[in-house]
Amino acid sequence: MDYETHPTSRAKVRLYAKMFRKLFGLSLYGPVNPIMLLDKVNKVFSDVDYEIVEEAELPKNVPARCIMTEGGGFIIQIADYVFEGAYERNTGGYRMHIMHEILHPYVYKLGFTPIYNRSVQNKKIPPFKSVEWIVKAMAGEIMMPYEETIGLDEVELIVNYGVSPDAAFKRLKY
Repeated sequence: MDYETHPTSRAKVRLYAKMFRKLFGLSLYGPVNPIMLLDKVNKVFSDVDYEIVEEAELPKNVPARCIMTEGGGFIIQIADYVFEGAYERNTGGYRMHIMHEILHPYVYKLGFTPIYNRSVQNKKIPPFKSVEWIVKAMAGEIMMPYEETIGLDEVELIVNYGVSPDAAFKRLKY
């Protein structure tokens, strides 16, 4: 589910991606392993945890999600097949799903919270005001640092950074 939030830019998303890498003790460059980050997430944010669940426990066609708990924390739920695919086969799409969900609490803590107290239905949210766009863009920026990947082609991005063809294609557009 998406919601409208305060606007941001691609340049700021890149800055937030660098801040995320520093916060998690990562180098500003090089590939990132989202599986490794799962074990760090609770050390960085004490109110965020994760669990691997059976596919049937998630809504249909939802491979992973991040939900807010009653206490205001977050639980990242990852379908078992997604975790196994990312861990055992290094599947780029599954790695991106996991990174995406790890970023939801971070983006929320940065202040990208809903600006309406009600659900906004049938309204197209401009990308720069969309939480989902911010999270997707940031996942790409963390997985494929902009300055380091200038001039690489789609195959180089997939092989060197362990991302999906779709993520690599989108990176080439920006």
